[in-house]
Amino acid sequence: MAFGKEDRTTPVTPWFQGTEFPVRIGVYQRQYTYGKTPSVQYCYWNGKGWAMGEHTIEQAMRHREAFMVAPRQHLPWRGILK
Repeated sequence: MAFGKEDRTTPVTPWFQGTEFPVRIGVYQRQYTYGKTPSVQYCYWNGKGWAMGEHTIEQAMRHREAFMVAPRQHLPWRGILK
């Protein structure tokens, strides 16, 4: 999935406001805006904060070992359904 384009094939939950945080540790989609262009990225939630956004779930999972804190912690997010 390219930044700026949303993957519509992955089953997901509704969006949650950035003032709420996930209950479970794992990878979620977060909604960024670059100028006027919306972007959906995969981000790892470690239970305390968000890691940097990535293009794929696999890339986001790498933040389990090398956690890089995202500068913006209060963006909308949604869960990825299995």
